[in-house]
Amino acid sequence: MRLNEDFSTRSKLKDIGRWHITRFVEDVARGLPPGSRLLDAGAGECVYERFFSQVRYVSIDLTVGESSWNYCNLDCVGALDRLPFRDESFDAVLCTETLEHVEWPRECVEEFFRVLKPRGRLFLTVPMAIPEHQTPYDFFRYTSYGLKSICGKAGFARIEVAPFGGLFTRLACELPQMLSIFSPSGLKARRLEPKGLPFLPIKLALLIVIRLAQMVLLALDKFDKVKNYPVGWRVTAWK
Repeated sequence: MRLNEDFSTRSKLKDIGRWHITRFVEDVARGLPPGSRLLDAGAGECVYERFFSQVRYVSIDLTVGESSWNYCNLDCVGALDRLPFRDESFDAVLCTETLEHVEWPRECVEEFFRVLKPRGRLFLTVPMAIPEHQTPYDFFRYTSYGLKSICGKAGFARIEVAPFGGLFTRLACELPQMLSIFSPSGLKARRLEPKGLPFLPIKLALLIVIRLAQMVLLALDKFDKVKNYPVGWRVTAWK
C-alpha cells in the first residue's frame, strides 16, 4: 500500500496534535476483538489500516481533501452522510479529524449510529485548535459540549469526551505556525525557491527556539487541571 503522507510516524514535537490522535487510534486497535468489522470513515489514504490487522477493516472517503494523497487504497468512495452500507453492519466506526470537513456533521454521526451493531462503538477525534486546511472543505471546530450534543441526538446511549492535552499542549502545538509567515525555501520539495532562501537561517534559528519552548510547555501541561482549551478532543460513544 503506497502512502504519500504517513503522518502516523511523526514524532510528538513535529506534530503534537497528530501524535495524540495516533496514540488514541493505537489504543482503539488494541481494544477491538479479533474478527471485528471496523469502518474507517474519512480514511483518506488509509494510514491507520496497518494498526487493524486483526479485524476486517473497511474504508470510505469522499476523496476531496488533499490532492496529493493516494486514494486508491480506499474500499469505497462516498459521502459520510449517505453511507452505502446496511444497518447494523459494523462493530466499530473510526472517524479521525474528518468531522470538521463535512457540511452535515449531525447527519454523518446519525449514519455512523445506523451502521453500528447494537453495543457497537464510535471512535471519533476532532480538532479545536488548528489552522484552516484542506480548503475549501474546512467548515467547523468543536467543543466537548457540541460533540455530546451531536452524538446524543444521533442516539448514542453513553458518550465519553476527553481532551488532547490542555492549554500548554495547545500552545506548544501552535508555536510552529510562526514559521508560516516566511516564504518557503523549497528544500522539502527539492525545488529551491529564491524568495525563501534568504530567510532560511532565521527559520532554522527560530525552529531551535520553538522546539525548546515546546518541551517546556509540554512539561508544564500537567499543571492544567481543567483542560478546556485543548488541541482537540477524542470521543468514545456506545450504541
